[in-house]
Amino acid sequence: MKTRLLSLLSLLFLQAAFFSQGFTQDNQGLYMKIDYLEIDLQELSAFQNDVESVLKPVNEARIEAGSMENWYLYRVLYPGSQNTDHNFVAVSICSELCNNESLRDHLEEFSKGDNTAKLLSDYYSIMTPNFSELWKINNSIVHESENGPAQFLMLDYMDVSPGAEYTYQMMEDENAKPIHQIRIENGNMEGWELFQLILPRGEEYGYNFSTGNYYNDLRDVEFHFNEEVLRQSRPDADVAAFFQNVENVRDLVRSEVWELVTYTE
Repeated sequence: MKTRLLSLLSLLFLQAAFFSQGFTQDNQGLYMKIDYLEIDLQELSAFQNDVESVLKPVNEARIEAGSMENWYLYRVLYPGSQNTDHNFVAVSICSELCNNESLRDHLEEFSKGDNTAKLLSDYYSIMTPNFSELWKINNSIVHESENGPAQFLMLDYMDVSPGAEYTYQMMEDENAKPIHQIRIENGNMEGWELFQLILPRGEEYGYNFSTGNYYNDLRDVEFHFNEEVLRQSRPDADVAAFFQNVENVRDLVRSEVWELVTYTE
């Protein structure tokens, strides 16, 4: 009994030490809105100016008002297909359903006499995405860094069969997450999150889950999820059976790599 108690205390100590090294799960339970933008490359310079003069001030006002936690703008570095219809992505992290707010009220308080109507008009003229998605963050482990968010995000879009959602969630929670924790500890990854699609949805949409893999060095993508990393987490695992179970539960629809342009927190 004493030996078991000491083992349990040792395990708890190791877990506490692990998470005290700069790991957080604060995003779990939050919502993520993704706006997929297609910016004309001939207007790229004007768009970059609008990011600083319009998009960031508006989203800073949203954060100041408490209606949003974080906002990120990414450039699509590697699209998910040859016919991708977006080259920039705006990501909003909210504690409640994103965009259920009055931007005008936020801006009037934040802009302090500036032309709120023009700023709002400019914002909506830019934020006319080809399409938008609303996700729930079901799991999250992110390495906190003094240098800010990770430079790259690889989003893997998954199609999970109807009725297998719980099985897939448990597989990510109990099997995948410990592997990603080791990858973060080894310095090959900055964070990992699991997202479930809320809107739009339906069997014909093509996917209903995704995972976000955060990196500061794209060379680490090579060590994405392989037998070597799996052995570190589960030395006695049947590797072939493990990957077969993964394939049985979900299909990888596509992967995209995004590069961080700017952010507000």
